[in-house]
Amino acid sequence: MKQKGRNISATKNDFLEVLELSYKRHYNLLYNYGLKFVNDTGLIENFIQDIFIRLCKRGDLHGIDDLKIYLLRAMRNMAYDYYASRHDNLSIDEIEFSLSEDEDAFRHFFARDDEETRQYQALRKAINSLPPQQKQILYLFYIKDLSHKEIAELLDITPQASMNSVSKTLRRLREMLL
Repeated sequence: MKQKGRNISATKNDFLEVLELSYKRHYNLLYNYGLKFVNDTGLIENFIQDIFIRLCKRGDLHGIDDLKIYLLRAMRNMAYDYYASRHDNLSIDEIEFSLSEDEDAFRHFFARDDEETRQYQALRKAINSLPPQQKQILYLFYIKDLSHKEIAELLDITPQASMNSVSKTLRRLREMLL
């Protein structure tokens, strides 16, 4: 009987350790992803805490195939719930996905001379004119290095739709920049 109780306790401790490690590993990813939807750092921190509290209450990770995708989807849903609670009649795909100036990962592709600075500014303007879902897929694929399968799971689309969106978006960006 004691052995059985120890196993339950060890299992719960293992679960809490996994949650703690996951929190540390995915905090920055969730924080940056959340800021793409809601420009309020305190609110995003609360969202992250709520996500992990819900996981803790759940008691296990049974049924979660990919924890990173689960967490990103939870963040996305928190943003949607936030807008829904404010009575903004937006679908999740209509919520603005912002690539902020201070955290622009595209900048590292360009040197500091005038011509490349102009190219960078033109690219940034073109990207900002894209629909929210296209910006989000570009961000997830090129900046966060998610696979098309992971993007598909996160956004409830097919991997082929993710690939098609990247291809279509790149074609559109080329046209806008020429």
